[in-house]
Amino acid sequence: MTTVLEPSLRPLPHPVTPFPGETMSSYMDRLANANHLDTVALRRYVAGKKQARVVPIDRLSIVTGVQARTLERAISDPSDISPLLKYHPFDGDRSIMIRPFVSTLACRLCVAARGAAGPVISWRPAERVVCVTHRRWIGSDDALQPSLDRQPDVLKAHRQHLRLVRRHGRDEVTAAFTVAADICRYWRDGRQHDDDFNRRLEIFHGPDWRVPPYSATVAAAAYPQVVALTRLLVSPYWKSLATNPSPDNQSVFGIEVRRSVARTFVWPQHRESKDPLYRWLVGDVQFGRQRR
Repeated sequence: MTTVLEPSLRPLPHPVTPFPGETMSSYMDRLANANHLDTVALRRYVAGKKQARVVPIDRLSIVTGVQARTLERAISDPSDISPLLKYHPFDGDRSIMIRPFVSTLACRLCVAARGAAGPVISWRPAERVVCVTHRRWIGSDDALQPSLDRQPDVLKAHRQHLRLVRRHGRDEVTAAFTVAADICRYWRDGRQHDDDFNRRLEIFHGPDWRVPPYSATVAAAAYPQVVALTRLLVSPYWKSLATNPSPDNQSVFGIEVRRSVARTFVWPQHRESKDPLYRWLVGDVQFGRQRR
């Protein structure tokens, strides 16, 4: 089928190849920069209207010289991954706000290897926080993508995270991970069960590390413990032991937490305990409000 060029559209002098999973906004920014154009004006030109929220792929293909099929396969529009933010039923009547897919900076080394200029924002499943090819942390909205060459715990945790998703499903694991991240953060804020976290940050920054609480290295250093706790929270078996009133069952759960999550954890002996994991399991608190 022959494509008829519209008189109002002309190919730009510098074509730009889209990165797999790239957002439309990211691609249009890179296309505009490569051709020394204003991004908003370019979107309006391609869309053929003043309000250009949606960029038609067929018109974009004419302007870029890139086949429409290639653009469709590469560029992910938010409407294709809907809903981006939703409540997921988790643990009975408690619903957790989750983002099954997130848009973040793509691995800079992957971007460079494909010859793409400038930063690329791409969609990824929530559990894909590591670039396996280049062993870099990409799970944060942070230009810093620290190398994980000296962080085997993080790489091992990522493999476990992917296995959990295959076994239990993305939404269920994302909900459990969201709760686990909040619980582990409360522990760290209280300087509890954070020896391994501190050790990993020391590997990243040296013994006198001082980093913002939401930096990429903090997220990466916390990640193995969060994944380990996610495994217990998403498991019907372990949750049944923890919520069973039998002291023996709760003791078994406590032993598993010490073995796999926090070596210094002790199952509380009274209901007034403020331990965040205990408060979640007995249903007295609501965790899982994801932060952007």
